[in-house]
Amino acid sequence: MARRLRGDRADHARQHHAACGHRCRHPRIAEGSFGRRGADFHDGPESAQPMKGFLRMNTGFQVRIAILVTLLIGLSSSIPGFLSLANASSVIENVGLIGLVGTGIMLTMIVGQLDLAVASVAAVAAIMALSLAGDSLPLGIVVALVMAGLYGAVIGYVIDRTGVNSLVLTVCMLIALRGLALVMTPDRPAILPFEMFWVSDGLVAQWGPLTLMGIICLVAIGCVGLALRHTKLGLSMYAVGGNPERARGSGVSTARVYMAAFAGSAMLGAAAGILAALRSGSASGLGFESFLLAGITVAVVGGIPLEGGRGTVVNVLLGALIIRLISSAVALGGIPGSFESIAVGGILLAMLLLDYGLGRRRQSGAARSRAAALQNPSTHTNGG
Repeated sequence: MARRLRGDRADHARQHHAACGHRCRHPRIAEGSFGRRGADFHDGPESAQPMKGFLRMNTGFQVRIAILVTLLIGLSSSIPGFLSLANASSVIENVGLIGLVGTGIMLTMIVGQLDLAVASVAAVAAIMALSLAGDSLPLGIVVALVMAGLYGAVIGYVIDRTGVNSLVLTVCMLIALRGLALVMTPDRPAILPFEMFWVSDGLVAQWGPLTLMGIICLVAIGCVGLALRHTKLGLSMYAVGGNPERARGSGVSTARVYMAAFAGSAMLGAAAGILAALRSGSASGLGFESFLLAGITVAVVGGIPLEGGRGTVVNVLLGALIIRLISSAVALGGIPGSFESIAVGGILLAMLLLDYGLGRRRQSGAARSRAAALQNPSTHTNGG
């Protein structure tokens, strides 16, 4: 009897999902399986692999894989030195660094928002870490990361409580924090003390195709991916991004989710800024301005939708690889740098149009499903 009732509830949830056109693609969340305390995020095989269908079956993802493979084959066969160990190391290191920024931006995109202040956060955090390095570099890094996390949590809380547009709020913070970075370095950049330059050397030391900096970035990105896949908070982000009102009505704390998303974005941006500053040995108030556009670009090129509710770190790394391969081809091929911007802009536009077309197709399919559900309602019997 209990088993039959559970089956009826599951069927009802699927019908409700078809009728409401819910945008969230996580298999358990999309079925509407919310319990009394919030989303029903149990540790079964489905919840252990969120977005599995999105990664394996999504046409846009397959197109991006095809582009990546085509770039690898074409560039390796036409540009001497493209497959060299030095170039592979450079590609992986830069994919990790910009992937770190893109992963932070991805967190806010998953919950249906967007953080535009990440570059200014990176600048302030890097200056703070290097300024404190003379006393204690580890302390400077920890203080910078904690301050970034607190800042992001406050931004997320304000967005949830006031409903202010995240684009407007984070643009304000982008300007304000950039001004703070300039105030912190009025005459010259923050410099890593000479006796600490062994840190810079250690970050770029190679182990095969990897550097310590690349390893740190990739490990951090992997940890974020695991948190999204295996924690209630991570799964709640998909629920809120897919349908915030429904998630809130099911007991999910949207304030907690927004605070976590923006705190994560700020801390990952700060970490990227600190690593880049340690690698170069300096940080200025005008530095890291490219982080914002690069982070958004790799997220969108990788397939993170702007409407929220979907995406993984795999998408970010895929986008970062595509963009970095184009940059590497321009550098090794002796091509003018302006062509890199043209190529990246073209790829970005093509991916946006692809996702738009696929989104229209999904909407048409959802509309047909709703019509079919309304015309042919299922009936249930509760026999013993």
